[in-house]
This record gives sequence, C-alpha cells and structure tokens, in this order.
Amino acid sequence: MKKKHPLTISYIVFYLLLSEDTWRIAAGFVCAVLFGPLVTQGRGLQRPAEIMVWIMVLAIGWSITAWPARKITSMLKRAIQKAGR
Repeated sequence: MKKKHPLTISYIVFYLLLSEDTWRIAAGFVCAVLFGPLVTQGRGLQRPAEIMVWIMVLAIGWSITAWPARKITSMLKRAIQKAGR
C-alpha cells in the first residue's frame, strides 16, 4: 500500500512548481495579457466577444507551451534531485 504524503504548504508549492500544467496555465495567462489587447483593439467587439477572444488566446498560449513547460519541469526536478544528493 502506498504511503500518503501529508498535505503541507511546502508540499503544495513543490507540487505546483513541478507540475507542467502550472507552467502552461501561467504561459497562457501571459499570452492573453500580452496579445489579448493587440487582437481586440479597434475591432468594435462587444464585451462577450472580447472575453471569448481573450479566452481563445489563453487557450492557444496554453496549448503551444507544452514543450517548454515539460523542459522547465524536468530541469527543476533535476535541480532538486541534484541538491538532495
């Protein structure tokens, strides 16, 4: 039977840092913040359409950052394992 790890703040922080999804969500958010205004400015979009475009930019940013997120997490995991030796 697998022993469960106690849920602590440090465990949650390390889990978030070492999760690919955290980095992908952050990159998608950054893409939406950077490119959202560029895409929606001057188009005369209503608020719901503008929100939809921002969500689409966020999703595109999330999807194209799979490889960089994988590299970031593998680098962090190696650094933590190296520091633990």
